[in-house]
Amino acid sequence: MKKLSSQEVANITISKYEFEEEIYYSLTDMARFRDAEAPATIIRSWIANQGNVEFLKEWELLNNPDFKPSQIRGFKGYEKYVVEQFMKRTGSISRFIEYTSAKGVKVVRGKYGGTFAHSEIALQFANWMNAAFYVHFIKDFVEMKRDQFLGIGQPANVKRNLTSGNYSLLVHSLVSKADERLLSSPQPYKSRLLFASEADMLNEIVFGCTAKDWKAQNPDKPTNHNMRDYASVLDLVILNNLEFLDAMLIQWNCEKEERKKILQEAYDFQFHLLKRSTTIEKLQELSAKAKKGK
Repeated sequence: MKKLSSQEVANITISKYEFEEEIYYSLTDMARFRDAEAPATIIRSWIANQGNVEFLKEWELLNNPDFKPSQIRGFKGYEKYVVEQFMKRTGSISRFIEYTSAKGVKVVRGKYGGTFAHSEIALQFANWMNAAFYVHFIKDFVEMKRDQFLGIGQPANVKRNLTSGNYSLLVHSLVSKADERLLSSPQPYKSRLLFASEADMLNEIVFGCTAKDWKAQNPDKPTNHNMRDYASVLDLVILNNLEFLDAMLIQWNCEKEERKKILQEAYDFQFHLLKRSTTIEKLQELSAKAKKGK
């Protein structure tokens, strides 16, 4: 795990790490908001809650192909863990990982160790722990998702920065309009990972495939890059426009299928007009020069 800069949230300093291109927050640091002396107690209470364990299971099923949901071929698995948790009236992050091969939560030993969780799980933890802390944490979460998704921090990459502003608007709209159950509750609310789902919809409209599909089709590309690094300025300008439009449609309570139809029509309308834009041609030249000068 690669240490990233710490973040101040509600007067609590929270460590962040990068693991396999994903951001993990320190639940140990976050729990100090509730109990500065014994944060591990808060984490044990969280993992002992059946609804939270169900949330972890659903997250793993969607994101971890190695997750072991049941007792198969000698593996203990999720079902065995739940039975033991119910019988002993306790929970353990380490045992959950051992039984299920979970990757959304991690326990790091040593002086600077603690319990860490994927950013989406950390969001749910904040919501469960304290409403006031959750409100403050959302702001950092929105900024983190924007920077992570768009790769902000590469000064020479003109194209990457084209979509940074409107993506933050889109994330804010998703968070503000999301049913709380999509972020915190177990079954049947499987569509809780709305950020990835919305990004997939936009990517399919503009690029013709999801980010996951693109990576599968381009195994030779660097792991810290995605389709937006190789996209044209034209595509990214249109994507920027669609992100703003999508954010507004969400604010107007437009259902996803209707949003998709409107966004596709907006793409078709813009593409042929903006393709002839001399300004976009100049931006494309600027991007090529910046890339060449790296």
